[in-house]
Amino acid sequence: MPLDDNRLLYAGQFVLAPSFVEHFVGRHEIDRDGVWKLSAHPDLACTQVTDGQRSLTLIGHMLDPLAPAAGNEAILWTLLSRYANRAALIDATAGLGGRWALIAINGEDKFLFTDALGLRQVFYTDPHETGVLWAMSQPGITAEVLGLRLDPKAAAFMGSHAFRSHPEYRWPGEASPFSGIRHLLPNHCLDLNTGTSQRYWPARPVAAYEPDAAVERLSVLLPGMIHAAAQRFDLALALTAGLDSRLVLASAKVIRDRVSFVTVQQNRMPDDHPDLTVPAQLLQRRGLPHEVIRVGATMTADFSRVFKKGVYLAHEHYGSDAEAILRRFARTKATLTGSGAEVGRCSFRKELPFSDYRSVTPANLARLQCMDREPFVLHHFECWLKDAAPRHNVKLLDLFEWEQGHGNWLAMTQLEFDIAWREIFTPYNCREVLTTLLGVDECYRRAPDYALFLRLIERLWPEALQEPINPKPRLSLLHLLKSTVRSLPKYWS
Repeated sequence: MPLDDNRLLYAGQFVLAPSFVEHFVGRHEIDRDGVWKLSAHPDLACTQVTDGQRSLTLIGHMLDPLAPAAGNEAILWTLLSRYANRAALIDATAGLGGRWALIAINGEDKFLFTDALGLRQVFYTDPHETGVLWAMSQPGITAEVLGLRLDPKAAAFMGSHAFRSHPEYRWPGEASPFSGIRHLLPNHCLDLNTGTSQRYWPARPVAAYEPDAAVERLSVLLPGMIHAAAQRFDLALALTAGLDSRLVLASAKVIRDRVSFVTVQQNRMPDDHPDLTVPAQLLQRRGLPHEVIRVGATMTADFSRVFKKGVYLAHEHYGSDAEAILRRFARTKATLTGSGAEVGRCSFRKELPFSDYRSVTPANLARLQCMDREPFVLHHFECWLKDAAPRHNVKLLDLFEWEQGHGNWLAMTQLEFDIAWREIFTPYNCREVLTTLLGVDECYRRAPDYALFLRLIERLWPEALQEPINPKPRLSLLHLLKSTVRSLPKYWS
């Protein structure tokens, strides 16, 4: 299949600036004064509603799990009716899913914020350093147009062993490779008048839920999110042997005959890997087809050129996966993934126990992210810790998982996969879903039982548990001891 560079380059991307940029043919005026102009890839949905005084401009797709048939425009009109001020508008989006950025204008008040996990990624320039405010999907285009240079400290980090040796390298906090460009983290909004980022959540304590009440609530929200996505796209559910995608499968029960079920077999994954065999056996029991997408050892030269040009510092690790998906589906399908559930599973707190009773340091966070003690990293995690201080009853490391693990690393990788998928959705990407999970006592959410998640699957589609979750190979006593030692928490310094 020949590559259409014009259609694939910068897929899923946008730039919001005082003028249009030539990289994109999709162009939209945002405000009546003509101050803001949105340049977007032609396949990226952009929707605007206005009542003359107030306006909302949506980049991407919003999903309403309680009204699955509602499209972007209908959802925006409902939000506009509730847009009395910033807090009211942000609160009104709490029950919505999808992958989006929303530009809101009410008179002189102009701001931008994203979906719960920040998966419609936004970077922005600091006008005090660059003299102008831009917001964009990734920093490469803006740095090129404005002639911005690499941050010397970021360059040192990029040259470090910790960065170069990790195939899934990531960036700390608000950092970017360029001087004057920052990453807008989830739970923050960008003031379009001042160019400053402000935290808006958590603004109050998270409500507590008994497990049964949470199951009732989530058994409506998760399937509703998938039904809403199915109203707009031909869906492919990415299924592994893991817990999170199994719950997505159970949530898709009602529309299972309208969904493709796929597993990506990465280059070094053996044919008997549980991520391949478990989904195949499970779907065969239900009479559903399962497709394995096999990945080549490397990207082709043509694809590599577009993949790396489209996203600055795109992960080589994912290029071959993206090319295999593109060649199979040619961006005709949107994918459903299980990403995001980790926020509710106390995953970082398992690695750093007793974090409720000890001070978490920038060095602790750096090691959790496999970044070691690079000065650049420590500075940005120190800034994040100061910003995260007023967090009510949200555990610090759960918030770190939310904003760093997902709003940072996952958002970056999803942008890279926009070259392969028409859109990417996770039903967990909804503030009400995430806060419902966090509102349940953690004894029901932690390893090894994950009782809340299993109860949800039993409620939605009990047959989805007929195959094991992440089955472990039998180990000799020596291997078991070595594995136990390696898994001991090792991040306190």
